[in-house]
Amino acid sequence: MADVDVVVVGGGIAGSSLAYALASAGREVAVLEASTEFEDRVRGEQMHAWGVAEARDLGVEQVLLDAGAHVTTVWRQYTEGAPEPAELPVSIMVPGVAGTLNLRHPAACQALIDAAGRAGAQVDRGVSDIEVTRNGAMTVSYQRDGKRHTLRAPLVVGADGRGSTVRRQAGIELHRDEPINYIAGLLLDDLAVPDDHDAIVSEGDLFLVLFHQGGGRARAYLVAGKSGQHRFAGREATQRFLDALPLKTFPWAEQLAAGTPAGPCATYPGDDTWTEHPYAEGVVLVGDAAGWNDPVIGEGLSISMRDVRVARDLILAGARGPGDFAPYGAERHERMRRLRLLADVVSVTFAEDADNRAARRAWVGQRMATMDPELFPYFAAILAGPETLPPELVDESILERIRTA
Repeated sequence: MADVDVVVVGGGIAGSSLAYALASAGREVAVLEASTEFEDRVRGEQMHAWGVAEARDLGVEQVLLDAGAHVTTVWRQYTEGAPEPAELPVSIMVPGVAGTLNLRHPAACQALIDAAGRAGAQVDRGVSDIEVTRNGAMTVSYQRDGKRHTLRAPLVVGADGRGSTVRRQAGIELHRDEPINYIAGLLLDDLAVPDDHDAIVSEGDLFLVLFHQGGGRARAYLVAGKSGQHRFAGREATQRFLDALPLKTFPWAEQLAAGTPAGPCATYPGDDTWTEHPYAEGVVLVGDAAGWNDPVIGEGLSISMRDVRVARDLILAGARGPGDFAPYGAERHERMRRLRLLADVVSVTFAEDADNRAARRAWVGQRMATMDPELFPYFAAILAGPETLPPELVDESILERIRTA
């Protein structure tokens, strides 16, 4: 049995970033990762400006840039019927941050787990059958290469994603909001589309989001209401996705549809989950293991970076038990509450099944064009961070105002 300071279960973006930060600070860290090769998850490839600031604090921003992350300084919103696209200047949202970072998920995971190893973390991949028990210290046993291995540490970090075994074994319950939209994604290569801005496009019953990764590669997402749950699923999913891309509102829609699929097409529900207490005795959860936001606003990586930065600071200060992690739980709970509202604003505006969908989009678009102080802050907070939303606007009545446009 080997003793370490922290065992991190899950070597994805959150787990490897935390392992890197702790190992860089001189702590003995072990990382347990189930995969031997990271797969395309069709999500987790875009980091908002507020998440980039957290990544910089952790020391992993440069790791991602060195791995080829593409920086986007401007978003453009193309709305059916609007004479001109509206611009969201990402570069002014967070001081010192040039824009959002876009990088293919497997490349980001590999770069970060390699960085954690270089910083001194013990990395074990291909592990299975993880068991977490408490007997004085925390004990983590797992299977690898046909043998049983055991680690002992004062703290176990669950960074093992949506189906977290650490969360389950710690008895931490997630709450869930039902989705009002479904999101399908596809990676495209060989694109003859300008990559100086990322795009959000609304037309008909679809909402398109395009995140450029540089070199003619981009991740495209198509968002539909609940009625579109199975629209881009099944054996013909990729072809149906490509067939839906030529939206007249987007000037490069035909070029986008002519791109080369470079990965699987998958659909996810736009649901929200959270927990009031992402911790237990000797355990703390980060990233999706602690609950996730509706992917429609692309906050997953930024949430992970904030989780990791706050957890790192507390762990380095000696946090091990529930009382020590209570400040993290309180901050995260309020953060996720605000992000649920921000995601609902976008979903209700652009994706929810409704007879007045075009009117909703027009109502929002007109107010966005004038930076209306009662609406613009919701969209700015998506990029600048949920804490920037004024307290008086953290009010679900905005949803009814949009719905009745």
